[in-house]
Amino acid sequence: MKSSTAIILALILAVVVVAVLWGAALILTRDRGSSAALIPTVAQLPSVTPTFTPTFTLTPTFTPTATFTPTLTATPTTTSTFTPTSTFTPTFTPTLTFTPENTATPTETPTPTITLTPPGPSITSFTADNYTVPAGGVTVLRWQGFGDTAVLDQLNAQGQLQQSWSVPAVGSQAVNIPLGQGLVVTYRLTVILQGQPVSQTLAITVTCGFNWFFGDQYASGACPANVGANGEGRFQGFDGGIMIYAAASSQNFPGNQVYILFYGGNQWQAYPNAGSAAATGSPPSGRYLPTDPILANIWETGLYNGQPVKNILGYSSFSSADSGWRTIQVEAGGGVVYIDGPSGQIYRLQGQTAGLWSQVK
Repeated sequence: MKSSTAIILALILAVVVVAVLWGAALILTRDRGSSAALIPTVAQLPSVTPTFTPTFTLTPTFTPTATFTPTLTATPTTTSTFTPTSTFTPTFTPTLTFTPENTATPTETPTPTITLTPPGPSITSFTADNYTVPAGGVTVLRWQGFGDTAVLDQLNAQGQLQQSWSVPAVGSQAVNIPLGQGLVVTYRLTVILQGQPVSQTLAITVTCGFNWFFGDQYASGACPANVGANGEGRFQGFDGGIMIYAAASSQNFPGNQVYILFYGGNQWQAYPNAGSAAATGSPPSGRYLPTDPILANIWETGLYNGQPVKNILGYSSFSSADSGWRTIQVEAGGGVVYIDGPSGQIYRLQGQTAGLWSQVK
């Protein structure tokens, strides 16, 4: 601003000077015309004119300064940069506060209708007071079901139906854990609604009060009825089967019996000790008659399915019987007995006086 003011003042001063000089020139010329005769010495005045002409040939320097005026347009342009006031748009963000309407959507309200009208029978729970029970013990089964009627079944370890009860859809039942049906007993609850059934099962582990004298793993998952018994015994093998005498008794096996295990059909039969007798016959070379009097008596006089026992058994490859003590142990329930042999063999005899047999060890 100071430089422009100085320029303007210089211009004004130059104009004033020019005007003064221009006025002076007019006066001189006027005076020259009116009194030329009176002042002859005016001819010396031209010396003045040189000072006038150079005066203000400066005026050309004045014109360039006039073009400097465009500098005034530079400063106003900065005011247009105030357009960033458009940042006021963030005040539109309150529209986000409208989103809570999504969280208020009452979609949960229809769900209660699912439990009000079940499409079919159901079992909410099926439990037992005890899941590990000794053979012969008792536990209580409890259940919550939805239906018209219900049935409670007892299954053995093979999944075969053993017993069944008609029960309500909601209730409880005390059950006796059976003997001699393995180490697992399964109970199955079936709830029925309008002829449509639904079932659920639970398993009870059966614990044994005694151990098998030959190892629990060889007893087909059953429990023994007692610790077993041992006593005087005889053992001899023949071409057609085995003869075992056991003096010991256990449960409903009275003892003092000869058990004959026939190879044909794996059948067995028990014979009470009938005293002493001698076996008769002429065995071929390398074969022998039974020499023990207890075994010889049954071999000589016993019958099986109407045939003489000696005809079924034939002769022995052993010249005499083993006379070591024999051990027997009865399975819980009394329908199976286990008898050992002199070399650690274990024979399982199913039945009480006759039936099927197998070697389990």
